[in-house]
Amino acid sequence: MKLSRRVEEIKPSPTLSLDAKAKELISKGEDIISFGAGEPDFPTPHSASEGGKKAIDLGKTKYTAVDGIPELKRSAVKRFYDFFGVKYDIGEVIVTPGAKMAIYEALFSLVDEGDEVIVLSPYWVSYIDMIKMVGGKPKIVETKPENDFEPIPDDIAKSISERTKLIILNFPCNPTGSVASPETFKEIAQAIRDKDVFVISDEIYGTMVYDGEFESFAKFLKDRTVVIWGMSKTYSMTGWRIGFAFGPEKIISAMKKVQSQTTSNPTTISQYASLSALEEEPQKFVRETTEEFRKRRDLIYGLLVEMGLKVVKPKGAFYIFPDVSQFLGKKVKNTDELS
Repeated sequence: MKLSRRVEEIKPSPTLSLDAKAKELISKGEDIISFGAGEPDFPTPHSASEGGKKAIDLGKTKYTAVDGIPELKRSAVKRFYDFFGVKYDIGEVIVTPGAKMAIYEALFSLVDEGDEVIVLSPYWVSYIDMIKMVGGKPKIVETKPENDFEPIPDDIAKSISERTKLIILNFPCNPTGSVASPETFKEIAQAIRDKDVFVISDEIYGTMVYDGEFESFAKFLKDRTVVIWGMSKTYSMTGWRIGFAFGPEKIISAMKKVQSQTTSNPTTISQYASLSALEEEPQKFVRETTEEFRKRRDLIYGLLVEMGLKVVKPKGAFYIFPDVSQFLGKKVKNTDELS
């Protein structure tokens, strides 16, 4: 059977494949530690669970507007402003079935066949294949551990060609935990301001910052930036599949068109659960889980340094990216020896 060229060019998500394998082993009673998908291990906030149950009890289980219920869009706009200080109108936000779908819709709306999309390395595994799915060509710009994996604005500027349509930024970063400073973002914005280039700023981990200061890239180039955010990481709601994209109304309208012909509206029950989580005051859950992740960051970083590994201390997200090159090529007999 011959499948399409498009699907033959992409790979399955390795993190989700590994996560599925880990869950299969756990279901068989195996005692393992999963290094698969990035997922908070905290329970979903009580307010969200109750909001979802209430929606079911009230019969709120039908289709909604393609781009999400208005009250959730308003609440997302308010909460994004509270967290990041960037103000959007309700027409400048779309609710999507997870942040991954928001990224795909933005790529689909902006990238034509053969357009270059700049991606900073190390990068989240799905960016490259999603770019290929919309006909784009990934162009990799490396970030380096000696610079704490922060991008060098001049490196980005030099990589832009006449075919470059888009830059993907992801800070706090998966997989390095690096956080680009406001000064770095400002310099990147200045470097591309006079070029016809858009930015997708994946800020799904934006509330999880432990050291330094994080500001949304939209503060520096709002008219050409699509910001990605969502409920999965901040509110431990990965399975509820609710994401947001904030950006210029023309781009958001295009994304709505894509969504109308693919997924339709995000799950109705999940929207009402998300609304309850966003509206809860104070945002105690976010503060407490962020502090717990900070403690874990400190613990794992200290242990890796104690082992003699080269590792940059993450400033955000819940990842750490040690340099294991000293072990490459060595043979181990079993998992105990590996550990």
